[in-house]
Amino acid sequence: MKIEMPITKRRIQNHFHYAWWIYALVLVLAILGWNLVHTVTHYQSPPHLKVEWFYAGYMMDNGEAADALLERAHQEVLPEMEEVSFVYLVMDEGYGDMQLTTWSFAGEGDLYTLSREKFLNMANNGTMMNLQPYVDSGALNLDGIDLTDCYVTEPETGEQWLCGIPMNAMPGLMDHNLYGDDHFMSVLITGGNDDNTIKLLSWMLENFREPAAVAD
Repeated sequence: MKIEMPITKRRIQNHFHYAWWIYALVLVLAILGWNLVHTVTHYQSPPHLKVEWFYAGYMMDNGEAADALLERAHQEVLPEMEEVSFVYLVMDEGYGDMQLTTWSFAGEGDLYTLSREKFLNMANNGTMMNLQPYVDSGALNLDGIDLTDCYVTEPETGEQWLCGIPMNAMPGLMDHNLYGDDHFMSVLITGGNDDNTIKLLSWMLENFREPAAVAD
């Protein structure tokens, strides 16, 4: 790129006419570079100080009610956490399973809400936690809930694991625009914050076992 002297209005116009793409490329690279630096240097809460709810159920708004729900949970049951967040997942038919596999290997998310098919796929692959020890200890109260479809065979040991809870056991969540017929709540085995995720799930079970109309 060379600008001949003397500089005239015509030469400047010709220069930008033929070399505009160079400036556009520099601008794009500058923006990408800034985003990369911001992503790398931006503080992120460590796994043990955050609980993320990855939700792939039905939702009747843009997540405002769910955000408010988790803010309430943050204050009432998880005040020591830096972050308690709701992440809505759009399960594309072509890439949904690939996304779930990637997230599970990366340990992304803690509490998951998935359709029956995707829940069973992940649970049968050993990526969802066995909830039975928390039931046995009293941390989770599942009395009266039909758990028929929530057990899977752990691939390495052949044991039966309780890996999910039907979302329809918590109809009060409908008051927060969350509808999960034929969906299951489960905990990612590599999430990195098991006990606090169980606290959140237990809080939901305590507060939303009744239909929305009589929840309060």
